[in-house]
Amino acid sequence: MKLNQRAKKFAATLLEISGEDAGAVRSSLKQIDILIRKDARFRSLLQSKRISNDNKTTIIKEALADVCHPNVIDFLGLMTEEKSVNIIRQIIKAYDELYKDKKDIVSVKAHVAKELNAEEVDALQQNLQKAINKKADMTVEVDEKLLGGIMLRIENTFLDATLQSNLNRLQGELLQS
Repeated sequence: MKLNQRAKKFAATLLEISGEDAGAVRSSLKQIDILIRKDARFRSLLQSKRISNDNKTTIIKEALADVCHPNVIDFLGLMTEEKSVNIIRQIIKAYDELYKDKKDIVSVKAHVAKELNAEEVDALQQNLQKAINKKADMTVEVDEKLLGGIMLRIENTFLDATLQSNLNRLQGELLQS
């Protein structure tokens, strides 16, 4: 069985057993993903062949009990046998995709020229949700290169309403006429 298929099966099982707590499990999994990417000691613990799986599980339970959902801690305990952070990260990604599909959520990344306040971000999110008829999981990044306007990435679709793109379009129209 391919690694990706195994990851999807693990993720589907984790989503199913999470039930009402699926959102909390998703948040905990995101924290674990950040921890795996940024903390070499945590990665070493998960990949270690010298530490027994039972000891790894005990260490994980004690270290993460206050910050992670119990299902995620149990999941990590089971995954210590794999000795691979790649499969864990693939499961986290697959879980996130399944959760978004189930809850009808799309990922939106907005690039803006200047910092937006909370009200502006909320208004943008509300307008997007009305336009696409789905919930938007939105992140906003300030891009100093932009003169003005906004560039959106909705899943794999790019929408460019920046001042630069409008100027380029106008230039093209003027050159054609």
